[in-house]
Amino acid sequence: MVVVSIKKTKLNEVEDLLAIQKEVFAEDYALYEDHDSTPVNETEAKLIENIERFFHYTILSGNAIIGAIDIRPLDENRLRLSKLFLRNEFQNKGLGSKIIKLMESEFPFIKDWSLYTPYLNKKNHHFYEKLGYIKIGEVQVTEKLQLFKYEKKL
Repeated sequence: MVVVSIKKTKLNEVEDLLAIQKEVFAEDYALYEDHDSTPVNETEAKLIENIERFFHYTILSGNAIIGAIDIRPLDENRLRLSKLFLRNEFQNKGLGSKIIKLMESEFPFIKDWSLYTPYLNKKNHHFYEKLGYIKIGEVQVTEKLQLFKYEKKL
């Protein structure tokens, strides 16, 4: 069993996180060709800005960086899971579920969580629905990219 830990992201981890993002989101990028909002094209400056402005955590296995989670406030009672990613070899091992549950417990005062995920990504739909998220809407981002909006009330 893989043991993971989570800590606030440090700026010296940016290069590693960008490389992991490129790996993890490459398939979605090829499918949807969304040049503007894809994590594949996120710049170092933009990631640094997000780390400084939002709740950004690095996911570790031992001392190795294996992913991150980016959570953004919508208001004082609601948070949006902007991004959760793990290196491909750490996926489908139950780690994502543990991380989501840990983050929900880190913010016990938050009762409303939301997120967006690509409409063709059935694996993500199953993952979030298994964790209690309910699809509440759809957003057309580009000609090829439609996102499903999910919400969870605790």
